[in-house]
Amino acid sequence: MMMSRLADYFVIVGYDNDKEKTSGNVSGQPVCGKIVQRFPEKDWPDTPFIEGIEWFCQPLGWNLSCEKHEPKFFISVLTDIDANKHYCACLSFHETLAITQTRSVDDEDETIGSNRGGAGSGGGLLGTAATNVEPNTHHSIMYAPKCLVLISRLDCADTFKNCLGTIYTVYIENLPYAMENLIGNILGCIQVPPAGGPQVRFSIGAGDKQSLQPPQSSSLPMTGSGVYFLFKQLGIKNVLILLCAVMTENKILFHSKCYWHLTDSCRALVALMYPFRYTHVYIPILPAPLTEVLSTPTPFIMGIHSSLQTEITELLDVIVVDLDGGLVTIPDALTPPVPIFPSPLWEQTQEQLSMILFPNLAQADLAFPHIMRPSSTLTKTEAQIDKELRAIFMRLFAQLLQGYRSCLTIIRIHPKTVITFHKAGFLGARDLIESEFLFRVLDSMFFTTFVNERGPPWRSADAWDELYSSMNELLKTEAKNRNLILTHIQELGRTLYENEASHAHTTYAQKVLRPPDGAFQRIHQPPFPRISTEKVELIIQDGIRKNAQSQRFNVTRNQPRIIPMGPRLPEALDVRPSTVHNSARRLEVLRTCVCYIFENRIADARKLLPAVMRTLKHRDARILLCRELFGYVHGNKAVLDHQQFDLVVRFMNKALANSSGVDEYTVAAALLPMSTIFCRKLSMGVVQFAYTEIQDHVIWKNLQFWESTFFQDVQAQIKALYLLQRRQNEHNKEANCVLDEVPLEEPTALEITAEQLRKSPSIEEEKKAELAKSEESTLYSQAIHFANRMVSLLIPLDVNVDAASKPKPTFRLDENQSVSNSIMGSHSLSEHSDEGFEENDALEIGVAVGKTISRFIDCVCTEGGVTSEHIRNLHDMVPGVVHMHIESLEPVYLEAKRHPHVQKPKIQTPCLLPGEELATDHLRCFLIPDGREDDTQCLIPAEGALFLTNYRIVFKGSPCDPLYSEQTIVRAFPIASLLKEKKISMLYLSHLDQTLPEGLQLRSSCFQLLKIAFDPEVTLEQIETLRKTLSKARHPFDEFEYFAFQSYGTMLQGVAPLKTKEKYSTLKGFAKKTLMRTAKKAGFKQKQQTKRKLVTDYELGNGGGSADALETRSMDDELEDMDEFETQQNETLPRLLTTKDIERMRERSYVRDWKRVGFDADAQRGFRISNANTNYATCRTYPAIIVAPAQCSDAAMTHLGRCFKGQRIPLPTWRHNNGSLLIRGAQPNSKSVIGMIKNTTGANTIAHHDVQHYPEQDKYFMALINTMPKLQPLDALNQYSGMNLSMSSLLGHGSAAEEHQSLTPELMRKQRSNLSVSDAHKSSNAGNKSSTMKGTSSSSANAFRKMRLYALGEKSQGKSNLNGDFCADFIPVDYPDIRQSRTAFKKLIRACMPSHNSNEADGQSFAKMVEQSDWLQQISTLLQLSGAVVDLIDLQESSVMLSLEDGSDVTAQLSSIAQLCLDPYYRSLDGFRVLIEKEWLAFGHRFAHRSNLKPSHASTNIAFAPTFLQFLDVVYQLQRQFPMAFEFNDFYLRFLAYHVVSCRFRTFLFDCELERYDSGIAAMEDKRGSMSAKHMFAGSVSGGGGSAAGGSDDECNVYPLDMRSSRTPTHLNRIGHSIFDYIERQHSKSPIFYNFLYSTEKDLVLRPQHSVAALDLWNFYTNEELAQGPPYDLEVTNVDDEIDLSEIRGKRMFISAGYDNIERCNPNAYVCLLSEVKQAETERGHLPQKWQQVWNNLVVPPMEPMSRKTSLSSMLVQTHQHKRSTLEIIMKGRLAGYQEKFFHPHRFEKHPYTTPTNCNHCTKLLWGPVGYRCMDCGNSYHEKCTELSMKNCTKYKAIDGTVGPQNVNISQGDTASIASSAATTARTSSHHFYNQFSSNVAENRTHEGHLYKRGALLKGWKQRWFVLDSIKHQLRYYDTSEDTAPKGIIELAEVQSVTAAQPAQIGTKRVDEKGFFDLKTSKRTYNFYAVNANLAQEWTEKLQACLQ
Repeated sequence: MMMSRLADYFVIVGYDNDKEKTSGNVSGQPVCGKIVQRFPEKDWPDTPFIEGIEWFCQPLGWNLSCEKHEPKFFISVLTDIDANKHYCACLSFHETLAITQTRSVDDEDETIGSNRGGAGSGGGLLGTAATNVEPNTHHSIMYAPKCLVLISRLDCADTFKNCLGTIYTVYIENLPYAMENLIGNILGCIQVPPAGGPQVRFSIGAGDKQSLQPPQSSSLPMTGSGVYFLFKQLGIKNVLILLCAVMTENKILFHSKCYWHLTDSCRALVALMYPFRYTHVYIPILPAPLTEVLSTPTPFIMGIHSSLQTEITELLDVIVVDLDGGLVTIPDALTPPVPIFPSPLWEQTQEQLSMILFPNLAQADLAFPHIMRPSSTLTKTEAQIDKELRAIFMRLFAQLLQGYRSCLTIIRIHPKTVITFHKAGFLGARDLIESEFLFRVLDSMFFTTFVNERGPPWRSADAWDELYSSMNELLKTEAKNRNLILTHIQELGRTLYENEASHAHTTYAQKVLRPPDGAFQRIHQPPFPRISTEKVELIIQDGIRKNAQSQRFNVTRNQPRIIPMGPRLPEALDVRPSTVHNSARRLEVLRTCVCYIFENRIADARKLLPAVMRTLKHRDARILLCRELFGYVHGNKAVLDHQQFDLVVRFMNKALANSSGVDEYTVAAALLPMSTIFCRKLSMGVVQFAYTEIQDHVIWKNLQFWESTFFQDVQAQIKALYLLQRRQNEHNKEANCVLDEVPLEEPTALEITAEQLRKSPSIEEEKKAELAKSEESTLYSQAIHFANRMVSLLIPLDVNVDAASKPKPTFRLDENQSVSNSIMGSHSLSEHSDEGFEENDALEIGVAVGKTISRFIDCVCTEGGVTSEHIRNLHDMVPGVVHMHIESLEPVYLEAKRHPHVQKPKIQTPCLLPGEELATDHLRCFLIPDGREDDTQCLIPAEGALFLTNYRIVFKGSPCDPLYSEQTIVRAFPIASLLKEKKISMLYLSHLDQTLPEGLQLRSSCFQLLKIAFDPEVTLEQIETLRKTLSKARHPFDEFEYFAFQSYGTMLQGVAPLKTKEKYSTLKGFAKKTLMRTAKKAGFKQKQQTKRKLVTDYELGNGGGSADALETRSMDDELEDMDEFETQQNETLPRLLTTKDIERMRERSYVRDWKRVGFDADAQRGFRISNANTNYATCRTYPAIIVAPAQCSDAAMTHLGRCFKGQRIPLPTWRHNNGSLLIRGAQPNSKSVIGMIKNTTGANTIAHHDVQHYPEQDKYFMALINTMPKLQPLDALNQYSGMNLSMSSLLGHGSAAEEHQSLTPELMRKQRSNLSVSDAHKSSNAGNKSSTMKGTSSSSANAFRKMRLYALGEKSQGKSNLNGDFCADFIPVDYPDIRQSRTAFKKLIRACMPSHNSNEADGQSFAKMVEQSDWLQQISTLLQLSGAVVDLIDLQESSVMLSLEDGSDVTAQLSSIAQLCLDPYYRSLDGFRVLIEKEWLAFGHRFAHRSNLKPSHASTNIAFAPTFLQFLDVVYQLQRQFPMAFEFNDFYLRFLAYHVVSCRFRTFLFDCELERYDSGIAAMEDKRGSMSAKHMFAGSVSGGGGSAAGGSDDECNVYPLDMRSSRTPTHLNRIGHSIFDYIERQHSKSPIFYNFLYSTEKDLVLRPQHSVAALDLWNFYTNEELAQGPPYDLEVTNVDDEIDLSEIRGKRMFISAGYDNIERCNPNAYVCLLSEVKQAETERGHLPQKWQQVWNNLVVPPMEPMSRKTSLSSMLVQTHQHKRSTLEIIMKGRLAGYQEKFFHPHRFEKHPYTTPTNCNHCTKLLWGPVGYRCMDCGNSYHEKCTELSMKNCTKYKAIDGTVGPQNVNISQGDTASIASSAATTARTSSHHFYNQFSSNVAENRTHEGHLYKRGALLKGWKQRWFVLDSIKHQLRYYDTSEDTAPKGIIELAEVQSVTAAQPAQIGTKRVDEKGFFDLKTSKRTYNFYAVNANLAQEWTEKLQACLQ
């Protein structure tokens, strides 16, 4: 065995005087040291001499000192260019150097120079020279350092110290040994055996005896006791962090005052890394001149002397270790921070370290510590502890790297082994993917070295390999017995200790020379002698010769052997507890599912799909999936059908998406080959491979993945090459054992390699070369294969799309290709890129992919040793492959897009109504969940298609959840009900795990929301077409394009449809119209109207003279209505009516109803049924036939129209048996400035206006009042008449009324901005303008006497003079107007149909949103108001006139609700129809307008108004409160609500009867209505329908002119169905609309509860039936209508709310029994009876009368309560006119309610810190009620006469309390209401007098008369003391302070400086001046007294 030299060079370095002041070195500092002599002078051939040794001999610099220091010994470590370490052992001592400072510098230099020349040593002067120096020179003798240096490649510190010490002793003691001998022996004669060799004993020739023991193992580091020292200095935590920092390649700098500590600590730290070797910069002692090296960017370990620490600049990324202070400083700026060992190991290591370092720690707390045997503790030396500490770290790394050998990948064996490491596989299998520490270690240089050194399976093993292979067993035993840990650590420590110190060392006594103490201080010490080079050289040569002859010992080194594999990774995995429970079952499901797919049992596979998708979250499932899929691969192509392909791709995508770092490389590598095997055929010659569908994953862009996978594949190939028995499926053989199910007998790649390496010496060279060549070609072919794979996975499928969207470039590209293929042949691609691919993304992508692949090729081929020629070929090949692939993708992309997506279900066509047709092609889409919280969420998302028909928009499909996939899901709504259509984008579908780019959100007014995400196959154009078609269908050109007229019914001949002229179709038209409007507003005359006259019918018909009548709607409606007037003014022909027509009109249902209640002349009640409006001249929006008082002529009626908005005269519509009337009309026209501008068309005077109009109006009202029953005398009112509690009886109990609270949420009506306050009904003569109640003269009883007529009007109409003279009263009321109901509707729809999940945390729960919408509050208000109407008519026998808005919205609601409550007839099916036809259709509720159906509305953005819906909601509430009162059921109401907006029936399509007449519908209906029933099926031209009505027809076949064939003439229009006829027909067939609880009590008046608490949210708003869509189109949903009872009986039924129609699936007992009867009759062969016959034949069992004594009070509870709310309305109304005049707002402050209190507004409880209290009147409110509450605060009373007349006396005595209670809803009577004082009561004047007051900003001082009133708590001021009306009032409640003020100048006169004072209120500060100081003082005191 080769022996090595003990040392390579011996160098003497001395102080250099020449260099001291001249030259500098690299760092700009003088070196001042030079090599005096070196031996041998020639470099050794194997070890060149290291330059720059002089810096390292004196690390702190070559400084002269003024005293001698003791000799020092330390070792510097230098690293050469080959990364070999050289140890420089330095012994440094001082020699004398005299410098005399008195000479000039030059002389000094010369002297030193000459002397040094002579002496040749450090230049020391002789002692005599010192005597010449004068006494005053300082330090004439200096000492210069000199160093003896041994440079060696061996780390034998002690031996070097002994040798150098011996040489120094020989020199200092002047011993008789030749220096040359000593040096020659060290360099030439002493040979050291390699590791594992015997001990060497030698002498260097100075009578010394030395021995040297080489270590047992060369790879184990030697530390002595350095590690122990490091722990002692720094502590456990610090050392651990330091080790982590080194392992993760951080920079570390030690500093200490002791060089030996630096060297030792650096060595110890590096030794702890074992088995890793430190390969970065390593300088344990860094010389001062080189400190700049510290800013190097590479990692390092360095040490410096502590004294240099201050000079080091701020190091931002260096970890500084203070060895002496035991401090480790990690800079904050260090990025990334130092990671630590993964969790359990970090804690375990700390624990084990403290076991060794502090053995007694474990029992320190014990009361009776175990007595340790002294032998075991005391005998441990520091070196032994040191080794045990190192043993812990060896074990740590053995645990950390468990299984690393499984991840070694062999890529070459010959000519030399090349091994790589599968990092991701290792981290994944170990489940340490999150460990930042391990991640960085694997990426470090140490690890690469580690793999290169320890990877080869055939080499000599060392202690670490042994430990690694046995570590698993050790851990298992330790887990059972914790005490073994210490034992194992100590055993390992012993091994390490024996490696360093063998026993022989101790037996041999060394003898080393050393100088006596203090020898270094000898003064006359000669300099170190110069040594003869020749002699040394001879000795060295001689020694070499001798050594060459006698190879004295033959060392047996560790023989190479096969390195044990250690634990394989799956075992390492098994050590962890299993995290996946019952995984076997899950994996079985996965297997089954894959099996089903390949057996093509797709339906079964789909059922398992969700389970499998969930299972794939687990790692073992993903790996199993790869194995399973691979099991079905045969050959290199597997063509699947579309369904299979899709499922396989879904699994692959899911596996890739779920795989985390743990196994993503493994899974991706396993799926890689399959991505090019599984494919499907799209069309002839076009095949789509799986890789096109799995490209989205990040892993494919990761180059490291491609490299490791490539190496894995190469290893498999090379293994196969050496096995010579290739397995069939070679391309799957990943070496990662996780995927390999390898038969046991087959050797692994490592074993094959070991075998080859073992045989290697015996194989001949040609064979080796051949093997090397075949390996190289394997790598090359694999590289080609991988380049292709990378191309297929990196180039996206739609690479050509962008190119396709730019037609020009692609065009030129095609030409070029053809040219290049034929003529130009081999032209380079550059030309293409110049022309064809100008802006082509495909090329850019191609180039980018090409570059990536080239990088990959360079990387793997150089590592694998592929020949440069092959690498060149690969680079040339790549662009071609990329280009071809891009071309081949185009057809695949187009076909795949065209091809229906695989798992898409079959499109199910929806059921259509008769006449309903599909308007567009279906669009595939997904119905995605919105924010509804119902039970159907499991059924949605659903996939299917969107259909647009000429009636509905329908989604039909099936749930995406495969467990429900058998069900059908339908969501639909009529197009006409569409409220809002909104594009949405980027919709994420979790079940598909994909984001769809386009979608639509459609909201409908029949409470449905469709949220749709379009399938990727649907193009943007298709979506746009759909939207356009939809918007066209939503707002067609005219009414006749609605579905009602397209589908069925008779054709109307000869009546041209009323074409709507488009608004401003020409510019001229626009200009003309605008000018006319402007003129009209300005009051200019229109030409055709010269003077006022009674307008004839015809002129009115032409629309010429009625400009003012048309313009009288409220301003906010004007915008909506202008379009309509356009239409109406275009008609030019007068309407000609025959007597027959009029007769037919008088047959209409509402006329018959009027006759029923006694309005016809025959009844002698003072009324007649008038034809005044037959051609709609009197009022365009009223019915043709009206009721008029018998006294009024038709002409008078016509003329009366212009007094009212829209000419809508108040007309009687219903009469009570007691004679009181219900009258409805519009509000009167305003008599204000605006009103005049709007209503007068010329310069007529107001007087003319008044005289013209008022008498008729008053006459009309008198005529109406005269028909009403006469009033009874007052006394009679106090008795009970029947059950009716009279009004005055209530009024007598003021206190009771006061305690009662208002039940109504009173919604303060906003003042109409454009209507000024004016009189509502004109006063009886023009002179009497004062609108007073003449309260002064009337008694209290008179103030509240019963009126014959109550007019409910708007607050904005001001005070009416329908007063006592008329025996009428005007009551302004609050009601929900159109604007409010629109807002409420919008909010309600948002609450019921939220578009996305609202966050409960935001407080946006469903209930909260419904409450915030105010919908129920509005329903409550309607109930309350109509309740008041009922009471006034029924109990008081007064008549009621409703004149709200324009008389068609709220008026219709209140009128119809009141009639419903009063008249049981209207609660039957027929009666309800009559009610609607009368109140809504005949009286012109603008259905088309409110439902936004007017064709002309397309351009305007008018919101949907739910007037009729609110009415139906109220009826629903009535139904709930009185379940037996109605003949129809809830479904009937829902049916109506749905079809009001659906446009399926013609009934609700027009705004008024006139429009129906113009379109010819009314005439057709009249004709039919007048026919008798027997002609019904006669087939005559005017064939008619059953019950004559304002809309009747029958089944299609009734009409003779049924032209539904294709020959239909286009100018004809169908008439469409009436909804009521349809209902009638359905009712005769089945009891679907019938309420079985109906009891026909004729005289019941309903008095409903109106408080919000008593109301329910109607299920029409939330109801959903996904099975067949909305249940209101009976033909669609009644496909399987018949209930088969036999089927129902035996089966269990499943009914899902929200999916099934519950009424149909689970019918009530009546329905079941009726169908049983029918079935029984059918079975017996009878013709079944109609259900109604059966029902009517039933005998009602006799009821026994219940006798029950009831007190009067209990019988009257409900009516009483009802009357109170009625009274409140009246009283509020009475006071409303005055509230504005005494207006004072509340001042609210937050107030916590500790006891439950009732809110003064809504009467609900207030409790806790939620309420607000008025600081003045003490009323309490909820936060939201503060805005709604009565605005008038009762603490103050405004001064009478400030506004309005001064003689108002509101009321006297007791009645005042009710008035105030109604007005303020105060709870107690303790408040003082100032309403009790009238203005003529003498005022309480506490103090009065003149004061000067400064005006507001920029105004001067004025003298005013001030009155301080302590009762009213006011300071009022008047112009003079005589005035009664104050100029202003200062409320003392608002005053904050009264203080003296700075003087100011007032006019020109002198002022008293003390006379000024300020009054500060919450709003402003008032400045006052009293004439002198005394007055000022007096005022201030009085004011302050009042304030207190």
